[in-house]
Formats: sequence, C-alpha cells, structure tokens
Amino acid sequence: MRITGTQYTVEKRADALELRNAGKVVDSWIFAGKTMDEMAEEIWNALKRKGVTVQKASLGEAIQTLFPGARKHGPLQ
Repeated sequence: MRITGTQYTVEKRADALELRNAGKVVDSWIFAGKTMDEMAEEIWNALKRKGVTVQKASLGEAIQTLFPGARKHGPLQ
C-alpha cells in the first residue's frame, strides 16, 4: 500500500509490517498484539525521522486497509 503523497510504501508480511522506499526495506515492525493506533504512531515517527510529513489519521486509515475487519483499538492479528 502506497502512503499518499510520499515515495514510501507499507507492506504486510506474515508477522510484520515493512516500510519500503524504491523496493528496499527501510524499516519493519512486528504488529502482533499492537493496535492500529500504535502501529500508525510507530510508522509516523519513522517517517518523521526521515523528513516526511504525513497526517496520522490518513496513515491510520491506510493501515486499516491492510487489516480488513480489525477494530481501531483492538489487537492486530
């Protein structure tokens, strides 16, 4: 899933989310037991360190597309 307005993408693997730039893995996070808000916060912080500005709300909505049926405050599986 491409992050709108950036050159970064987030991909879901079996046990982790990967942040990619030009096909290369830049960062990854294990999502088991975390909520969508926590994952959005971690990805937002990583992008902020790289100098990319993106809204947390839109990032959270984008992550929700990777986890259909997951609740916003429930654990991701």
